[in-house]
Amino acid sequence: MEAWQKWDVRGLVLFSLTLQIVLSVLGGRRKYKIKPLFKNILLFAYLGSDWIAIATLGKLSGSYTKSPATNVLRAYWAPLLLLHLGGPDTITAYSFEDNKLWIRHLLILVVKAIFVVYVICLSWTFSWISFLTFPLVLAGIIKYVEKILCLKQNNSQKTKPVISNIFNPQGPQTNNSSALNDHLKANPNVLAGYLLFIIMRPDVKDYLSSHNVSELRKRLKAYIKENAVLVTEIGFIFDVVYTKAALIYTKLGCLLRFTSFASSFSVLLLFFISIINEPKFHFSRIDIGITGILLSGAIALDLYAACVMLSSDWAILGAQFHDIVFVRKIFKAALKCFPCLLRRSKRWSYQMGQFDLVEYCWRCNRRKVNQTWGILLKITNGREIIEMWHKYWSSKFVEVPDYLKDNGNYDNLFHSFFREEGLKISRGEKAIQHGQQFDELKWSIELDFDHSIIVWHLATSVCCSQEDDDDADEIKKTSKCVSDYMMYLLAMCPALLLPEHSKSFWLDHTYDKLKGLELPATNSRNAASALFSHQDNVSKEEIEFRFDVFNFLL
Repeated sequence: MEAWQKWDVRGLVLFSLTLQIVLSVLGGRRKYKIKPLFKNILLFAYLGSDWIAIATLGKLSGSYTKSPATNVLRAYWAPLLLLHLGGPDTITAYSFEDNKLWIRHLLILVVKAIFVVYVICLSWTFSWISFLTFPLVLAGIIKYVEKILCLKQNNSQKTKPVISNIFNPQGPQTNNSSALNDHLKANPNVLAGYLLFIIMRPDVKDYLSSHNVSELRKRLKAYIKENAVLVTEIGFIFDVVYTKAALIYTKLGCLLRFTSFASSFSVLLLFFISIINEPKFHFSRIDIGITGILLSGAIALDLYAACVMLSSDWAILGAQFHDIVFVRKIFKAALKCFPCLLRRSKRWSYQMGQFDLVEYCWRCNRRKVNQTWGILLKITNGREIIEMWHKYWSSKFVEVPDYLKDNGNYDNLFHSFFREEGLKISRGEKAIQHGQQFDELKWSIELDFDHSIIVWHLATSVCCSQEDDDDADEIKKTSKCVSDYMMYLLAMCPALLLPEHSKSFWLDHTYDKLKGLELPATNSRNAASALFSHQDNVSKEEIEFRFDVFNFLL
């Protein structure tokens, strides 16, 4: 018990720093690492970092000791924990829904800032050591404000290009068409990907850039020859939605980052000088070491964030188009002196999530619990946990089909988007306008968006379960892959498709309907084939007509 009283706060602050290191290193790697173990470790670190920092602050506020030296040093730990609450640059939100929690984080900032001031007041000595806590408080507040601003911006659905000089008439020669073409030739994938990113922001509701689309189409036409441009565009979207990229590359972000780093670095230097010049305090070597580790860790994390910044695609853009000339020169000098920064790591996993609704329901039917356990689980809401567990293990990741990777298909998709009608949101009209049964299929695209996805997913599952000739195998597999991917988004990431809802009502309704059917099938493929045979209220002629429609579509 005595050992716990001595090491409880010490252990917690060191554990909090460890979680920050884990988040900094692993946060950016989730673009291309999708293994369950990696995701679970990152989720634990993301959720645990806030909880540990908050709990430790509460512990600090109630751990006033009789030793003034101990209290003075622990006063440094409080603002450093506030720095930890701000989190690293590589991850501000684990999921899209986390962006909605910016108000909660704002309240936490206010409350914990009061806690920090309270801890500092308890240990105040009017010495240089006490005064050095002010820059740390400033750095901690700045770090947390950065996180809140990023979350708020992504949740407000009102945003603008991060590096606006690309289309700023006063920017560096952006009005000159040949100048922009020169930039495109130098870094075609990065710049073309960013241009696509600021023209159409899929992560922002009803966003469409007002820039001259036809002019951009002419400029980009020669460079959209491979899916690397699409990968780069998705990387920009990921950075803006899930990291601090939307802020740290702006004028305000550069100012905040410089102020925060300068504050932490100055405290690190002056801290040890003050320790030497304050002989009246008999500081514990352990507490001095822990304080030094925390301060050095904060500096190291900022330096690591700077390296990540300089090695990103944003650095290439910043070297050419950043609003601040001085920052632009820094990016250029860094990329010139350290060409290794241009060596790009994997941008994504080249895999896509899959979730087969019929297979999931078929597996749930096979794993039914007995009646006694069923009653107990219903009382304790345990059935929802089991269903969530089944859903998690029913999802999987597969390699992106070669048909989707084909450069020609992507090129056609890009140019069809830039047609005038392609700029409008389409929910499958073009896919069914090629046939002569548009009136019969029109109902499927007039449903609610999630309902329409489910209908087409079931149709695709049924059609792909039928025996067809081998000539259409590639297209059939690709169609099934895309269908399962859309269902994966709806089941596992509903906020990406339904921004106003946490889950799909139609999906839950379909779960109940499908799990209520007794499918006498030996595998999920046969279950999909037998799906419509259990709809007693549908005539045989109607079923045959639907199968004809599905076969026509494929």
